Amino acid sequence: MSLLDQVRDSTRGLKADALLPALRRGHDDDIEEITDVAALSDRSAVAAVRLVDGRDIFVPMVLAARDGSARPRGTQPDRAWRRAEPADAISMSALGAPPPLRVDHVNPLPMLDPQRERGLDVDMTNDVRIVDDAVVAKWQLLRQPDAIVGQRVVAHLSAAGFTDMPEPFATVTWDDDVVLTATRFLPEAVDGWDWMLDEVLRMLAHGGASPSWPAEIGSLTARMHAAAARPTPVIDRPVARAPLLDLAQHYQALLDTALDPELQTAVQRWRARFTEAIDVLAGTQDAEVVPLHRDLHPGQFLRWRGGIAICDFDGNPAFRAEEQDMRGPTAYDVAGMLRGFDHVAIAAANRAGASDALDHARAWARDARRQALDAYLAEPGLPPLDTTILGALESLSPLHEAVYAATYLPRWRYVPLAVLNWGW
Repeated sequence: MSLLDQVRDSTRGLKADALLPALRRGHDDDIEEITDVAALSDRSAVAAVRLVDGRDIFVPMVLAARDGSARPRGTQPDRAWRRAEPADAISMSALGAPPPLRVDHVNPLPMLDPQRERGLDVDMTNDVRIVDDAVVAKWQLLRQPDAIVGQRVVAHLSAAGFTDMPEPFATVTWDDDVVLTATRFLPEAVDGWDWMLDEVLRMLAHGGASPSWPAEIGSLTARMHAAAARPTPVIDRPVARAPLLDLAQHYQALLDTALDPELQTAVQRWRARFTEAIDVLAGTQDAEVVPLHRDLHPGQFLRWRGGIAICDFDGNPAFRAEEQDMRGPTAYDVAGMLRGFDHVAIAAANRAGASDALDHARAWARDARRQALDAYLAEPGLPPLDTTILGALESLSPLHEAVYAATYLPRWRYVPLAVLNWGW
């Protein structure tokens, strides 16, 4: 029996939740087909899976006894393939995988114990594991053609001297689709959805001083954009000019997406505003564009022993493969950064529970946005920021968040609902 047949036999009758990371479960989708399987080692593999909604995903797999313990292939008659969890410690085996997988090593790996692997439940899109407190192994969930562009942006930024990001070690691809990335683990790193949220929540609960880090976030984002605009051997002409029609069409498609009644009603209240913002993008024929992060939000800012770093250049999962482009207007990242303060405020107020918490959080977000934008604009060597495009992209942010919540993360829906219902 082939490896593909073995995995198909083991997963027959399962719902998609059995193959998804914990944070992505709850959609109750069916598995249409295991389309292919690539071996990592004698007991591990990665499966390409098609869901009935048409999405293709990558799933790390392990050969295990039916009681759950992993064991080498062929040693027990009751073995079966299942989703590999962090305790199975297979991530580093991907870095020595044979064809059809391709492994591109960027920098040497540190000495580590590959059996020491743990999960990190902070990435809302992918499956992140930490290996021996030395390497971050990120398993890509959605199979996205051209997702490799994010790794090219990382290489370009590194060559341009931008060091406020985790050092890249290797990328594993399958037919040019990213399966896994390995980067340096930053000691004592805390995801922005934790440290930002905790500090704003403490401010709301105890009436303390406002956090000082919004300005630092603005400066860090500006330094990234300044580095992105510098020519390197990776991208020798990073600055270009382009129309924004494709971006406008992306948001029009989001506006035409059918949502559940509650979200649909909230979106319709903003329809005129969304349409006006889409028209601004569609009418922009000659915007300056540079390599971008493309999915900048609080979770991408890690605070660690050495300061704050930007992570996760994989791109925005809400964009279709043909829409993925490494370049865009700097306003795209800046809008994500500024709206991120709104989202932190909403999440903190939701946890605080007090009747006046949302008003106080909203006031903090307005001040945080001002501090961050002032600091951003003060950095030297910055590409131009088009404020008209920025305003349009900020207006369209809750549309993106509503569709994202409905499609990928139902527990996030209260955030776009708060923006849409409160006119944030």
